[in-house]
Amino acid sequence: MNKVSYIITDKNITVNFNNQTHIVDRSTKLSEQLIQALRDGKSDQIPDLVSTAKRIENFSDGNFIVKDGKIFINGVEAPPVLGDKIIKFSNEKLPYQPLINFANNLQKNPSFRAINELFTFLEKNDHPITENGNFIAYKRVRHDFKDIHSGTFDNSVGKTVEMPRNQVDEDSSVTCSKGLHVANWTYAHTIYNSSGTDDIMLEVEVNPADVVAIPKDYNDAKMRVCAYKVLGVVDKEHSSDVQLRVTNTTSTQNVSTSSEDHTKYCDGCGIKLENNSYSDLSEFCYDCQDQEHDYCDYCGSFDCDGDCEIDDTETYNSKDY
Repeated sequence: MNKVSYIITDKNITVNFNNQTHIVDRSTKLSEQLIQALRDGKSDQIPDLVSTAKRIENFSDGNFIVKDGKIFINGVEAPPVLGDKIIKFSNEKLPYQPLINFANNLQKNPSFRAINELFTFLEKNDHPITENGNFIAYKRVRHDFKDIHSGTFDNSVGKTVEMPRNQVDEDSSVTCSKGLHVANWTYAHTIYNSSGTDDIMLEVEVNPADVVAIPKDYNDAKMRVCAYKVLGVVDKEHSSDVQLRVTNTTSTQNVSTSSEDHTKYCDGCGIKLENNSYSDLSEFCYDCQDQEHDYCDYCGSFDCDGDCEIDDTETYNSKDY
């Protein structure tokens, strides 16, 4: 590399080397690294810090190639949403293998429409990628970890819930239909409310290959899939700054599958049981011990007394919303 010249202002860093001039915004995460490299005379670091293309190619050991502003993985152009993830991973010096895994998983999805709808979902909701090349979503379930509508699917922590793909409705113009449902945080926690005050919020992991349809209603906030893995119980959305999510069932906020974890949860409402909130002779909190729980077989609500007005129960019970 030839001699490096540079000027640092309050707004930009202007760097010239190899007869090329690069301008870097001081507000970017890489600007401070660039300034330090310039002051330390570490000219070998400069190309990666001023050129996104060079940074991506070097960070991925040549697995990602940039041509005409487009990113290619194994010779196949990466869709814009995946390209954005690649840039973020390279900026934060995260491992690139999860992105290759994601691209490989995606290629196993047999539906062209599902693939394109998935990118819209990920773009709007910015869900993190897992080390296995999957992504994170959310699901609301009953206090006993069964799905809210049919009460037949077990969503216990660590479980992989699945059904035959050909039994999941692939028509994205149909809002509610057969299939396993997951969503972004806002839909699962706020918009979709079963009126069950003791419902549980779950964080789940979805393989891109298992996405079947993303209904156009609800602003691409939920999807139908044929499989997902339950990671744990959560009480808040993941940080939008988290690009890579390392998944295991012992790192959840409220539930752990570790044999050393003796935390107890109420069998009635699911809240954490403190020493002064329940009797040693019971797995229910005092509030739940004082009432008889009777959940509707159809809507999952507590004591609805059949007022949920479900006419076609056979169709209703065949769906897992």
